[in-house]
Amino acid sequence: MKAIRNLTILVGLSVALIALAATGARAQNLALTSFNGTFTLPVDAQWAEMALPAGEYSLSYGQPFKGGINVVTVAGKAEGSPRGMILVKARSQTSASKNALVCAREGHNLIVRALELPAIGESIEFALPHGADLVAEQRNDSTNTQLAQAPMLIQRIPVKPSEK
Repeated sequence: MKAIRNLTILVGLSVALIALAATGARAQNLALTSFNGTFTLPVDAQWAEMALPAGEYSLSYGQPFKGGINVVTVAGKAEGSPRGMILVKARSQTSASKNALVCAREGHNLIVRALELPAIGESIEFALPHGADLVAEQRNDSTNTQLAQAPMLIQRIPVKPSEK
């Protein structure tokens, strides 16, 4: 299963990189941008495969070219901050009332799970980082394994809309 997941991620990233190279688009300039905003991470976070230290960031959501895949680009505002592109796993209509990153707290870090954008009526889901399971495992003396959803703190990070 991991091999199929890794291959799927690799193919998706390859398509996105080829699309960006073919259109000459940079990470901050999507051809069709649906939303631009800013947010501040209070602690370190993991967003798909991208590690983000605490700090201020800008994001854009859209398509690198018309009819293409949807991506979110993220760029730190401080010099030397990370910047990158995250593929959208799934989209749906949102019932949220405020733009926000929905994060699961794992220890002292956050894992970004979704981006709620009622400003455009969408909720966007992201893949878990490689190696993250967000499930608890418990073994008893007879080596039976019980799996259960781990209790976790959900934290919402406000995303403020901004101009292009």
